[in-house]
Amino acid sequence: MKQRKHRPLQDELTEAMHSEFTVDAETEQRHRVQTARSTVAMGMFTPAQAAEAYDVPLAEVEAPAS
Repeated sequence: MKQRKHRPLQDELTEAMHSEFTVDAETEQRHRVQTARSTVAMGMFTPAQAAEAYDVPLAEVEAPAS
């Protein structure tokens, strides 16, 4: 089997395409809180540690999921 010459990869994503992968600040905050809660539920962190690690308020980590 003949091998092709190695060519450097080019970034095919334009700035407009990159914007499709972003979320608004509110959604980002919800994701951080949910991830923090998940790590607590799995026993990886205490609520205080998760709040610090994910930069979210402790009260949001300890609040019941809505």
